[in-house]
Amino acid sequence: MSCLILGALGFCGRHLVGRLRQTGVSRLVGADVLDVPPDGCVLDEYHRVDIRDFDQVRDVIGDAQPDCIFNLAASASGPARTTFAVNLMGPIHLLEAVRLDKPDARVLLVGSAAEYGIVSDSMLPVREDHPCRPVGDYGVSKYSMTLAALSYARLHDLRVVVMRPFNIVGPGIPDTLVVGAVIRRVLDALSRPGDPIVKVGNLDTQRDFVAVEDVVESYVRAIQADCWGEVFNVCSGTPRTIRSVVEMIVSRSPRPVKIEVSADLMRSSDIPVLYGSWEKAHRCLGFEPRTPLEESLKAAWDFLGRETDFS
Repeated sequence: MSCLILGALGFCGRHLVGRLRQTGVSRLVGADVLDVPPDGCVLDEYHRVDIRDFDQVRDVIGDAQPDCIFNLAASASGPARTTFAVNLMGPIHLLEAVRLDKPDARVLLVGSAAEYGIVSDSMLPVREDHPCRPVGDYGVSKYSMTLAALSYARLHDLRVVVMRPFNIVGPGIPDTLVVGAVIRRVLDALSRPGDPIVKVGNLDTQRDFVAVEDVVESYVRAIQADCWGEVFNVCSGTPRTIRSVVEMIVSRSPRPVKIEVSADLMRSSDIPVLYGSWEKAHRCLGFEPRTPLEESLKAAWDFLGRETDFS
């Protein structure tokens, strides 16, 4: 079996590469926007691909002729035109290329818990059949992608599945995500002289954090199953306040750290509470979250802190 990963050099992409190696895939092809992959990359083949360019996407599908395709390419911030070009049009380019040139391929697309938007307390944990009312460009673009994916599965009989991960945590987490941002701020504060002070945003919101190892395991299970045209939550099912997560992070610090809430980091669009149910993924894929949050936070801290001078 040959596999193609779009977004192979990203946070989840690197973990997925390692997980697929354990399955014994015959050929592992990666694609991303860098000209060349970094040293130590264990891909069999690498292509520079901008998913916003249909011809580039179609070329890599034609060259690789993959049995399985994982699209992990995404844009979480920046101007709306970029967010929609990457998160919506990119997957449409992929699905159209698959329809034309590799219609028997298995395709996994990554959505987001942001597709749900604000969910009332009475409807938590949120399930896949809950109406989506996303807030912001990222959530709207991801939900639009999901609708397009389900349409391609239904109208063109493509083997497409959509995974909807919640807040992913683990080694290599970027500082564009809340956990990565807090860890980076703590490490930067510790590397400077004086008492370390770390500014944060809203500490009272509650989120569902899931280990990156569990996330990529769900991806592998999903693409091996025959659950096409379906959407699956990938989550822990447990709400955690940002305050409790920040406290777990600073507990790793070798020196006391003062946390200060900054108005500049507060967002009026913050959803108060969001956590999901993984019952459907368990029933259909045999998935269940196994990695404790404390373990994932430690791994993320150790990864980012390995070159930090704490003296």
